[in-house]
Amino acid sequence: MPVKRFLITIAIFSLFVFNTAAAWAKEPDTPELTLKQAVEMALKNSTTVKNGQYSIEQAYETRKLSSQKLQSVPVGPSESSVTRFFYSLQQADLNWQVARKSYTVLEDSVEYATHQAYTGILQAQEKVNTCEKALRSSERQRLVAVASYKVGIINQLSMEQTEASLASAKDSYEEAIKALDDAYQKFNYVVGLWPEDRPKLTEVPSFEKLSVIDLNNYIERKLEENPSLWEKEKNVEIAKTALDTFDPTDPSEPYKSKEINVDKKILEAADAKEQARKALRTLYYTIGQLEEQYPVNVQNVKVAEESLRIAKLKYEIGMATSTDVAVEETALAKAKQQLLNMICQHDVLKLAFSKPWAYGL
Repeated sequence: MPVKRFLITIAIFSLFVFNTAAAWAKEPDTPELTLKQAVEMALKNSTTVKNGQYSIEQAYETRKLSSQKLQSVPVGPSESSVTRFFYSLQQADLNWQVARKSYTVLEDSVEYATHQAYTGILQAQEKVNTCEKALRSSERQRLVAVASYKVGIINQLSMEQTEASLASAKDSYEEAIKALDDAYQKFNYVVGLWPEDRPKLTEVPSFEKLSVIDLNNYIERKLEENPSLWEKEKNVEIAKTALDTFDPTDPSEPYKSKEINVDKKILEAADAKEQARKALRTLYYTIGQLEEQYPVNVQNVKVAEESLRIAKLKYEIGMATSTDVAVEETALAKAKQQLLNMICQHDVLKLAFSKPWAYGL
């Protein structure tokens, strides 16, 4: 190949690669999002929710076909040739109902995941702010330490401890930045944004106590609403129907086996309900513990704010240094971070308590 043609080919190829890379490159978007908007985006973006819709349609078509094949409904002991189509319809009908209820679970699970991811960013941002203030405070303390070391006020060991504190603060700050990037990526994946996008979250959860008048009644109502527990109860009904319509001429399965199967299904349903009942009660008490911590955290913030105010006043009249102010600013940031973490955790657990199936209970 002549040199000139070779150079032209290389130039064209380079231009193609550059344009392709430029096409893929993208400036981060910063859309403002409330929690409600984020949930709406997540539901539209979720392939799991879309598949849930298909599952409903698919189960309905199967149920319709099974209904067409059924000629009569067996009453009492019946031949297997009669019961086979009846059981098929029963199972198809159950699958259809399960698909519809599962769809609700899928939507609620997406809402819960979005809630977690949304508050996760808020918490990560607050941690970055706290770590940044701690780093600035450590830097000031190091400057003071260097000056003090030079004139012999502090020894080598104190200087090394100050350097170690600064290094630790730098590490914590870098880790917080990485954690924030990870929180953004998790959120962006859920709502369908690009990984590099940095949405502005405009809603911070407020603290509102959980209100439950009668805990026992509330838990039992949630157990009745739980699609997973409902399915297990339906399996008991199917097992009982299989026993009632037992065909004594069918050698494939003995009557005693069907009796045992009914007992197994009853036990499974009862055990699942009891486990869910215990888990809900535990969740309720966990929320209560957080609510007890709230006034303490609020008071810690107020104390930190007052300490910072006093430190600034002292600095203005020469009774405190900028390092003293930085220390109090860090203390306030930590107190605010602890309060926000508690509020976010409380908010997410309240959602789990209202829709426990989304939480996995």
